[in-house]
Amino acid sequence: MKFFRYHFFIIGLLLLSGSLLFSTPVRAETLGQRLSGRILLQVESHGEAWYVNPDNVKRYYLGRPSDALELMRQLSLGISEAEFASWNRGAPAWARGGLFLRPESHGEAYYVDLSQRWHYLGRPDDAWQLLRNQGLGITNVDLDKIPSASVLAVAPPLVQTPAEVVVSSDYSSTLTWRYQQENYQRQLNLSRQLNKDYAESLKVFYYNNEADIASVRESFYSLFLKPKAGDTLVADLVSYGRQIGAEQGWGSDQIAEFLLALVQYIPYDESKLLQSPIVPNYPYETIYKNSGVCSDKTFLAVSLLRGLGYGVAILDFPEENHSAVGISCPISDSLAGSGYCFVETTNYFPLGVVPIGISSGQAVGGDEGIGALFTADHLGSLEIYQKTEGAIYEGVAATKEKARVLKEQYSLLIAQKKELEVLANALSAKQESLNASRLQLDAYLTAGDLDSYNAAVVAYNQAATSYNTELESYRQEQKEYNDLALLYNQEITDFYQK
Repeated sequence: MKFFRYHFFIIGLLLLSGSLLFSTPVRAETLGQRLSGRILLQVESHGEAWYVNPDNVKRYYLGRPSDALELMRQLSLGISEAEFASWNRGAPAWARGGLFLRPESHGEAYYVDLSQRWHYLGRPDDAWQLLRNQGLGITNVDLDKIPSASVLAVAPPLVQTPAEVVVSSDYSSTLTWRYQQENYQRQLNLSRQLNKDYAESLKVFYYNNEADIASVRESFYSLFLKPKAGDTLVADLVSYGRQIGAEQGWGSDQIAEFLLALVQYIPYDESKLLQSPIVPNYPYETIYKNSGVCSDKTFLAVSLLRGLGYGVAILDFPEENHSAVGISCPISDSLAGSGYCFVETTNYFPLGVVPIGISSGQAVGGDEGIGALFTADHLGSLEIYQKTEGAIYEGVAATKEKARVLKEQYSLLIAQKKELEVLANALSAKQESLNASRLQLDAYLTAGDLDSYNAAVVAYNQAATSYNTELESYRQEQKEYNDLALLYNQEITDFYQK
């Protein structure tokens, strides 16, 4: 399993034992992080069992055998049959301590211990026996150091609304994503037959050489934005987003961000890059497979935004062979005065932020000191399709202000780093001069030349005093730099939600 990581600038400066060293700040590991993925037994109480979830480093009470199995299934991450088949000799290192589901089989659940062996969680008694065998005793004092989570952020099962066609739900797909630094998970009950119907639907559009290409593309895209009879998936996700929004007290823009984050965190389907040509998937297929490329995820995001009532469009960048979403926003915030702000779908980006580039189909992020984040000129020409009118997203102005502050912090860090380097070089030169003077003083003493020694020692002491004063000033400036670097690192992490 591959995880995409943004590349941003992390800087730090540290002075140790009178020497000048440059290093990156290191964050201390918490007890929860050290026990991530472990099953803990509360030995000073009644042997209650807890599971430390690697996703949020919080502990979940496992309760009775039936409760334990159900909770462990809810916390599980879905994996493909191809990936599971590769585990015949043991799970990979990244899976240690994790819970997994096989949605493409019969929904079997497994736990991977720290030795990378996987254990089948078939019946409640199987899960309970695993607790006994894998449990690690922990004191009440240490247990209290790990934050607890009594309820998983999972919405109740979807309820089928009346429709002309009712489809059976015989397949489960589990989505996991982050929004506002919180983890979310949603298990969707889907239909194998409906997915098969979409897979066999028209995905090729024929036209003659005299046809208007823009009109052809409009017609082609419209194929993927029309749900089949009985497909209520987008409507259900919109309803779910509004439900969570009501519980959290969010406005409509936050609900839009929440559902777009769901799309952004769907894994990128690198296998499709080997296809020629790449055949798009319908939104139902993207959710069913829990993977997709830019076009697949763009169709899904456009459908969700339409369901929320926003004005929306598809943004195409032919030179990069890339598609993104355009959400209606104030003209002053929009791309090239188009009335649409950029929404990336292949990876997480705040709404309105344009990636610095596209690599192997995926958007690439960067630190706030590189380029303009709200223009797309570097992606080549822009073509806009499937325009619809609706509500306007107002959140880009706040994102731009945040980016402006980050850029100022970045510029200040660069300037301070250069100043510190100049001071460090000057201190090093003075230290070398002092060392040479000290050697000369030692030579005078060895030769018994006290007159020369006494004459030189006064100048040496003055130089040493000056050096120590400058060193103390340097250390203070260095501390201020480190504090600002730590603040910047945290804020850029929050900005890109990593």
